[in-house]
Amino acid sequence: MVIDFKNVSFNYTDKDILNDVNFTLTDNDLVGLVGTNGTGKSTILKLICGDEVVKKGEIIKSGNMIISYLPQDPYIPDNMKFRDYVMQDSTDIHPIEEYEANSIITKLKLDPERITGSLSGGEKKRLALAKVLVSYCDFLLLDEPTNHLDNDMILYLEKYLSRFKHGLLMVTHDRYFLEKCCNTMLELDNAKIYSYKANYSKFLEMKAERRENLAHQEMKLKKYLNKELEWLHRGVEARRTKSKSRIERFNELSKTKFSEEKSFEFSSIQSYLGKDIIKISHATKRYGDKLLFEDFNLDVLRSDHIGVVGDNGCGKSTLFKTIMGLETLDSGEIYKGETVKIGYFSQHFDLPNSDITVLKYIEEESNMIETLDGTMSAKTLLNKFLFEGDLLYTPLKSLSGGEKRRLQLVKVLSKNPNVLILDEPTNDLDIYTIGILESYIDSFIGPVLCVSHDRYFLDNIADKILYFKDGKINYFQGIFSDYLSLVDKENSDNIKKVYVRTHTSMPSKDKKELETLEKELPILEEKIDEQENILKKNTTDYQILVDAQVELDKLNEIYLVKSERYLELLELKEKCEANK
Repeated sequence: MVIDFKNVSFNYTDKDILNDVNFTLTDNDLVGLVGTNGTGKSTILKLICGDEVVKKGEIIKSGNMIISYLPQDPYIPDNMKFRDYVMQDSTDIHPIEEYEANSIITKLKLDPERITGSLSGGEKKRLALAKVLVSYCDFLLLDEPTNHLDNDMILYLEKYLSRFKHGLLMVTHDRYFLEKCCNTMLELDNAKIYSYKANYSKFLEMKAERRENLAHQEMKLKKYLNKELEWLHRGVEARRTKSKSRIERFNELSKTKFSEEKSFEFSSIQSYLGKDIIKISHATKRYGDKLLFEDFNLDVLRSDHIGVVGDNGCGKSTLFKTIMGLETLDSGEIYKGETVKIGYFSQHFDLPNSDITVLKYIEEESNMIETLDGTMSAKTLLNKFLFEGDLLYTPLKSLSGGEKRRLQLVKVLSKNPNVLILDEPTNDLDIYTIGILESYIDSFIGPVLCVSHDRYFLDNIADKILYFKDGKINYFQGIFSDYLSLVDKENSDNIKKVYVRTHTSMPSKDKKELETLEKELPILEEKIDEQENILKKNTTDYQILVDAQVELDKLNEIYLVKSERYLELLELKEKCEANK
């Protein structure tokens, strides 16, 4: 199965998205597509699935190719059971069993019996993700699949895609996700596509090398053009004797558009911050009958860079809203110092007027902004954040998801805060913008509290972790990866792999382990079948479905480890017999 772009061009009004692009995707490729916000990554996915039509060239797809597509903002019809929506693409050739739909829905922490309508953005994204994962396809297109997923869900999706046997093209800002799931990278840069047969870390090396070679070639071309221009300007009389072909060559090369790697940075001035910053004492908060946290205490220090993690719906955003005074505690107190000036980056970008332009939106805050580089106008500040030309006068409703988030970031930082509270700041931002945000936070003189499921981002910006668990907010000193390692260690069944050794006779210990595994694996298979039968039979009881899915996941993990060990021991046995 092949998707072939042949001399494809596409543009919106005067903005080029693709310019005479050629590349090929096969169903053996696991591809990550990267590029800055607004360059057209989502558009490429829409072109492949037919939601947009090329202006020039053609996209050739193998006959009868089945494509599943997860858009960045999926549409979910009202008045349908979650399970019915997920099973919409079931066919006689590729049927979807009811228990399979229930399994994936509960895995993404939703209720199969729930009716669509009045869903949050996160619930829509997870439900749409469940549908594309359970449906058969030859090629899977995912636009920001990790947005609105908690860490457990991201790890599940990571494992699922690492074993995916068909073609995959996804847009994501999650760098660990790209590293583990992709064997090919596509970079969209200045309406051109650059392909790299590499995972994310190798792609960074190859991109740097490409940039260096391009800069070297452009420098040589600029020198040549300057020399030719000098030659052309030697006088009208001498010009008559000049080679016509040489002049034509100069005129043609002069049309070359040199690459300009745009960048932006921002260093805000920071107002005085006193000793008392934010103190939370014996805080308790419930949402209906659900306890989010109780008796929580926190004294935020000037040097704190704190990552806040936990399952979806556990209360992370609610904690931030209570600090901001948008919600009240059931009991306890929150004290904020008089000098505290919070820059609050909320998870949802609520616009009072979506018809307002980009420039007007920032000018509403202030027309002149104080920075470490001096006072600058709102227009100049926006230019630094890659909002230039016609984009300044574009209505907010016409911006891409990533551009809206970048604009939200401009608004927050332009207020020159001395405390940052960031709720999922990386959602819909491109990798480059996330890197700039990381640099800003690293140099920020003041405390930072950040909710995020982006593991790479948290490792870079936080050295302390607050994690929600069972109605408590717990404290961990260290980076997020260290916290995950601790969790994995606590949850593991201490089933350790032993690497194959070369022997002329199989050690009795390994022989005994092989015999034990031969008995254990069929029993595990029976237990897995039992849990799958429970899922099949109990399609309406949400709690039974959740419990059965948890047990099934646990059994599958054990089975995976033991079956791999069993294969290792079989290989060892065969080698030993061959060495006799």
